[in-house]
Amino acid sequence: MIGIARLGCGALLCGVMVLVATAAGNNPKSSGSKPPAARDAQKIPTKIAGTYRGGELVELRERGRIAYLVKPTGMVDPQKRWLWEFPFWLGVNDGFGNLAHRYYVEKALAVGFHVAGVDVGPSYASPAAADICEQFYEQLVSHYGLHKRARILGHSHGGLIAYGWAFRHPTCVDRIGGMCPATDFRTYPSLRGVVSLPAKELGYGLTLKELEGRAAEFNPIDNLAPLAKAGVKILHLHGDHDTLVPTVANSTELARRYRDLGGDAQIVLLRGLGATRANSRGHDGPELYDSPELLKFLLAD
Repeated sequence: MIGIARLGCGALLCGVMVLVATAAGNNPKSSGSKPPAARDAQKIPTKIAGTYRGGELVELRERGRIAYLVKPTGMVDPQKRWLWEFPFWLGVNDGFGNLAHRYYVEKALAVGFHVAGVDVGPSYASPAAADICEQFYEQLVSHYGLHKRARILGHSHGGLIAYGWAFRHPTCVDRIGGMCPATDFRTYPSLRGVVSLPAKELGYGLTLKELEGRAAEFNPIDNLAPLAKAGVKILHLHGDHDTLVPTVANSTELARRYRDLGGDAQIVLLRGLGATRANSRGHDGPELYDSPELLKFLLAD
């Protein structure tokens, strides 16, 4: 994600910048006179920071990339269950000092869950990013003793990162909660974006033509069977008229396919999401950030 600030501003990048802006869901404390694209890029933190009610932040590294673990300072869940944030920065302070997912993070800490995240940029379910995520997972499980089945929160393009790791390691996943998540990279960011947007070390290393021929091999929505077989539960919040990450293609269709495979998938449609917010494109609104249904799902026994 840090690399976004260094990219040029073509039409496709503008879509990425909108996604970054809407994912945070908080207004900057001080926006100054910077142009919107610069302010949006500044939301991506370059260092780990944050204070939590009931939590202690520990900065980690994985293959040179920033990462973190928030430990509960009160009771600790006997099973050491944990919540994994995708993209990573929504569980820590952004560049303006805001913590977008504070409601979910602090509620998880209050019942003894740990919370974690690792920076793999906008990598769109690439094998390279999934490999870093797997090494981070192994660090948390082996060194910190966390539960072997993670609980995942994937927000916006973080849905692709989350599912990209999860379908490759289905027995390591308990459940996946999504907030307007992208799951079909053909619709967001498009195949051309998948090839051109990630940093070199996080991308696919394929040409557009090569990816076109192999898309089903990598696209999360085409790789749900391992998750269904492993009994992974899914719940998505999605606006009913999301024009950035289309609802039908990324949540409704995923749920249909997952149920056909025998899996448990629920979709909560947020009607009129962002209707009163300028430039939300139906992809952002306060209903995403304090949903009792999503919280209950994430923390359920």
